[in-house]
Amino acid sequence: MDHDRRRVLASLGASLLPGAAFGRGTPHRPRPGAQPAPLPWADLAPPPPGTRARFTDLTGVTGDVVPNADFFVLRHGEQPELDPATFHVAIGRRGQTPLHRLSLADLARRPRKRSVVLFECCGNGGLGMHGLVGAAEWEGVALAPLLEDLLGPEAREVVFFGADEAEEHLRGNRYPARFARSLPVADALAPGVLLADSMNGEALPPEHGGPLRLIVPGWYGVSQVKWLQRIEVWPSRFSGWFQAKDYVTIRGVPTPAGVVHEATAIGRMRLKSLITRVEPAGGADLTICGLAWSDGTTPIRTVEVRVDGGAWEAAELLPARHAHGFRHFRARWRAPGPGEHRLVARAADARGVQPTDADASRYKATPWENNGQVIRRIVL
Repeated sequence: MDHDRRRVLASLGASLLPGAAFGRGTPHRPRPGAQPAPLPWADLAPPPPGTRARFTDLTGVTGDVVPNADFFVLRHGEQPELDPATFHVAIGRRGQTPLHRLSLADLARRPRKRSVVLFECCGNGGLGMHGLVGAAEWEGVALAPLLEDLLGPEAREVVFFGADEAEEHLRGNRYPARFARSLPVADALAPGVLLADSMNGEALPPEHGGPLRLIVPGWYGVSQVKWLQRIEVWPSRFSGWFQAKDYVTIRGVPTPAGVVHEATAIGRMRLKSLITRVEPAGGADLTICGLAWSDGTTPIRTVEVRVDGGAWEAAELLPARHAHGFRHFRARWRAPGPGEHRLVARAADARGVQPTDADASRYKATPWENNGQVIRRIVL
């Protein structure tokens, strides 16, 4: 894996301890026209020196999608150079001649689908204001029809291979590896899974996986394989480095015999919300704005906001425009006093409430899938 990426992800997940009263008032409605400038945060840690990672500036996310130039970027190895004119993706069964070898022109002639999909890096944490998340309008072809003639009772997983290469180290040995991830067959056949060659109305940029990447709605970014070159149907589990070794959550489970640690592959995104901006609302009042998201299978019911350890108060949760997109929320902050304040949000759905950072990380031995409440600091 790229050492820069390891350094970035190792730094993520930093959180702040909780610390003025918060008044709910009339729900704040979005105003037409330009957004007012947000107040500066006091807790934005700078990226590690020399990092090549790019973080989405969430203070500027006020719509459905993030522009391509602002969308977060991470990669596992060096970015491959692929010529769109000669590029093709091979699709077949493991160990057999591919059934399909499709160029971008071949894909363009197939029925097209377009959808707004958000995904978050599974290591998203404190740096860059938890900015390893973004939403875009992706366009491409559905994966399921391309697998129809490859599936049988023996098919267990579908494996996706990227073109990015990196030298891996294991117990003193070094070997070349490509990024690869798998999905259970049922998840690969979901109607929203795309082979995407377009992002926000433009040809998919190379830094975002162009000319072709996988889009799996509701799953963490590690499943959205970039520079997609090969797809194979396997009769067995895939245990590649990035599937069964590197991207694994190790979590302790309390049992009568004590805490037992279990390992699970990174999969669907967990419910999460965070406050992204505070802006003027007229007079001495301010508006607290934020974003919430989940895997899209269970609608977000509520988002609540708390200031300086006070009572939780309901925020206005704006309607869902896309099943797998951002949910915006807003709350009026009545005439806060000067000084430092600490703000936090929590989302809830039918499955439960977003946990505190301490609860989210309890018994965990890995940093992945961090959905703990994010405490923000601001000085007025």
